[in-house]
Amino acid sequence: MDYNNNQFGQQQTQQQAQPQQTYQQPQTTYTAPNYGAAPQYQVPVDPANAEPYPIGKWLGIMFLSCIPCVGFILLFVWAFGDGNESRKNWAKAELIFMAIMIVLSIILYAILGATLYAAFTNFYF
Repeated sequence: MDYNNNQFGQQQTQQQAQPQQTYQQPQTTYTAPNYGAAPQYQVPVDPANAEPYPIGKWLGIMFLSCIPCVGFILLFVWAFGDGNESRKNWAKAELIFMAIMIVLSIILYAILGATLYAAFTNFYF
């Protein structure tokens, strides 16, 4: 039996004679699903607040921060108010440094006080 003469063989040759049509998948991009995550926003930066201060302005700021009561209040205003980002960060760092120095001073004065109390009392006389 000749397989080329039957219907299956003829269909096979007809399909081979026709050009095959290829399926092209459409170009799609995959986006990850958003499961309740907050959208990412960029905070616009004001160019006037991002501009670095000159040395003279920094000297003035440091001088004002050295004034005993006024400087302490100004550090809070500069740290938590509106203004230049570098000045805000400097003021926050200065407040943290002041808090650390106050705690260390209290500890050292306590040690000094205990030492002086022990030295000047009549424990062994």
